[in-house]
Amino acid sequence: MSEPDAVPRRDRRLLGLVGTTVFALLVLGGIAGGIAALHLRASAQEEPQARAPLPVKVMPVERQDSYRIEQRFAGRLEPARRTQLAFERAGLVTAVLRDEGDAVEAGAVVAQLDTEPLMAARDALTAQRAQAAADLDLARRTLRRQRELHGAGHVSAQRLDEARLSAAALEARVQALDAEIRALEIDIEKSALIAPFAGSVAARHLDEGAVVAAGAFVLELLESGRPQARVGVSPEAARRLYAGADYRIEAAGQILSSRLLRTRPDIAPDTRSVELLFELEGRGGLPFGEVVELHIARQVAEAGFWIPLTALYEDEKGLWSVFVAAEAEDGTRVVREAVEILHAADTRAFVRGTLADRARILVGSAQRVVPGQRVRIAAPVEAGS
Repeated sequence: MSEPDAVPRRDRRLLGLVGTTVFALLVLGGIAGGIAALHLRASAQEEPQARAPLPVKVMPVERQDSYRIEQRFAGRLEPARRTQLAFERAGLVTAVLRDEGDAVEAGAVVAQLDTEPLMAARDALTAQRAQAAADLDLARRTLRRQRELHGAGHVSAQRLDEARLSAAALEARVQALDAEIRALEIDIEKSALIAPFAGSVAARHLDEGAVVAAGAFVLELLESGRPQARVGVSPEAARRLYAGADYRIEAAGQILSSRLLRTRPDIAPDTRSVELLFELEGRGGLPFGEVVELHIARQVAEAGFWIPLTALYEDEKGLWSVFVAAEAEDGTRVVREAVEILHAADTRAFVRGTLADRARILVGSAQRVVPGQRVRIAAPVEAGS
């Protein structure tokens, strides 16, 4: 290659290098300008405002020296007396005069056995008694004559004794027949089944035409005039109740006035409860067997606070907390206080813990705040609501 050709080639390489350098400088200059513009735009924006305090509802709580709890125990409504009516003798049932649900007055006839065989036997015994009575009358007349003759010396003592003993035997015969007739009359009377007390028929076991043995159930009768409630309570609760005192019993939304009649002396082995029997003034149209609830209130000497359940927050390891609105230098902030639940009832709980008297607890905001957060009191809630 000649020297004149090498020179232009070198010049061309220099020119390309200079062009590349100039382009790179231009690109870098554009980037720097864009960054500067962004910084200027960012600096031109206003500083963001601080987050506004969250509005919350609070409720002041007051320290209590004790709390009242109400225990409820289930029981059932039952009649004072319940009996299975049955005939005392066997026979043919000719009538059952009451059905299930019927009201029955005390002394009313509710069923009847066939009495014709008994009446026939009584008629036969009555005839035998009439014959024995006639024989007795003759024997007494004979005895009287024998005494007169013996007094005159015309008969021996042997004849007198025979007349006296014959009259005595016939007298005993008449008495035996009277007893047999009376027994038949009793059987005839007991052929009618009588209600021993006023009540209502709970069950009918037999119908007309059945031949029953002695003691076979015919009707089940429940006394309706004196309803009672049988309630099982814990032994500890039973020791706090007294016979003759009035207690509150509820059934199907009705409040029944009740008085404790007696307490059973044993503990039921299956429920480990003590059964109490209460006398009720009325049952309000409720059927026997209805479930009833005994309400027993007692005071527990333990200091603490009543708070709504919505103010409780489940903490770690099964503990509970509440959030309190506390005043700070820069406003109102959330503080967490640990509590222990002593008793829960309906919509509130009695707790103890690090709460101070008249502290303002947050109600219904446990999921929206964290300790240290600034808040604003939106609406106070009355204590106990």
